[in-house]
Amino acid sequence: MAKRRILKKAINEMSADLLLELLAAKQSQPNIPDADIENIALSIVKLQDDFICRLSHVDKHQVKRFFRQLQDDLSVGTNEIIDHIYHLL
Repeated sequence: MAKRRILKKAINEMSADLLLELLAAKQSQPNIPDADIENIALSIVKLQDDFICRLSHVDKHQVKRFFRQLQDDLSVGTNEIIDHIYHLL
């Protein structure tokens, strides 16, 4: 169970880093619409909630495949959010 706790902590830290990056983008470019900032922040929170939920329901018969898929999906989701943030700039 310690591994899940570590992964949940890492996901929470990653989400916090993305939110800080979003706030830094807003501070550097004040003309960015607030609706865009809110939409991206909402997608970060949804991503975090989705992955925390997925970690709570691991299929014991396909553990390796589950964690590989989780890692791939997390990378894709994170990269999409980063792309959205940098397209605002």
